[in-house]
Amino acid sequence: MKLIIIFFILLGSLIQPKELVNIKLQVTNIENPKGVMVIRVFNNPSSFPRGANPYKIYKVKVTSKTFITNLKGLEKNTYAISIYHDVNSDNTCNLNFFGMPIERFGFSKNFKPKLSAPSFNDCSIDVKQDISITIELID
Repeated sequence: MKLIIIFFILLGSLIQPKELVNIKLQVTNIENPKGVMVIRVFNNPSSFPRGANPYKIYKVKVTSKTFITNLKGLEKNTYAISIYHDVNSDNTCNLNFFGMPIERFGFSKNFKPKLSAPSFNDCSIDVKQDISITIELID
């Protein structure tokens, strides 16, 4: 019996709960305060920025030209964030004929792409503790 108790004590000491962190995200340059802001958090460079499998997705209703939201429950890691303002709430980042977004969008580190989508490294942020960031939407 003592052996079983010792086993469970040792097992419990080996299983450490992961410490979670939060990102306080402020989004600015919102032209039209309606629709939703789609926030996609990536931890895998191969899926950023358009991949179908982000680490987390948050959808936040837009009610003002600037807003703050908390991205809660993230593991300590390196992330890249892409966002777009889905003004018409159709769950799509609408594009023009050339494949450029017609809805405002942005990336962590306020990276502004030139002729192609950014890489994970262009937008990556190390999140080892609770942090605050601001992303200014690109028109």
